[in-house]
Amino acid sequence: MNKEQIAQMIDISAVRADSTWDEIEQILEATKKYPFICVFTMPSMIDRIKDTVKSLPKTGVGGIVGFPSGGDTTSMKVNQAKELVAVGCDEVDMVLNIGKLKSGFYDEVKNDILAVKEAVAPLPLKVIIEVCLLTDDQIAKASEIVRDCGVAFLKTGTGWAGATTMHHIDIIKQTVGDTIPLKVAGGVRDLNTLLEMKAKGVSRFGIGYKSAIQIMEQCEEA
Repeated sequence: MNKEQIAQMIDISAVRADSTWDEIEQILEATKKYPFICVFTMPSMIDRIKDTVKSLPKTGVGGIVGFPSGGDTTSMKVNQAKELVAVGCDEVDMVLNIGKLKSGFYDEVKNDILAVKEAVAPLPLKVIIEVCLLTDDQIAKASEIVRDCGVAFLKTGTGWAGATTMHHIDIIKQTVGDTIPLKVAGGVRDLNTLLEMKAKGVSRFGIGYKSAIQIMEQCEEA
């Protein structure tokens, strides 16, 4: 794979609670050099980035819903989603209701996802299951629910709760195979890890801006 193909697998992000404008400016400069597929910031920063990102032909603007806990009401998530669409997002990543999943309220988890999916249509929706907070059985159940909702991607985490491991990927792949594309976020900090995960069937990565830039620099050195 060449560096452009690698960049087109990466959603570069600054979505920590303390992410600053200086950090986001570094993302914008990096994205002019490397064609990352999408830029994610906290929603309050989208107005500041969208004109620059929209001027880049291979990069979209991403928005986050129910981040990072997933515990908002469905109506709150739907309103967040509609606002992200209105402000010009190209893709939306939502956190499923982790507490309800762990409580066994599976129909409510599914309906929550479907409501947001409808709110953002026809934009692609990625659903975060936050693997680091789940048991293996819960990861499998969450994967089944997300697949059955017919969304664009199953996403492993927010990056807030810890790192996605090869074991997590194995559980998801054993459960849903290739029936839904997989996005990994959390703990991908170097090119070797990215390539190992790609070999397991991961097709998209959410990576913090420092690690994303470092990975692209490693591509240039390879």
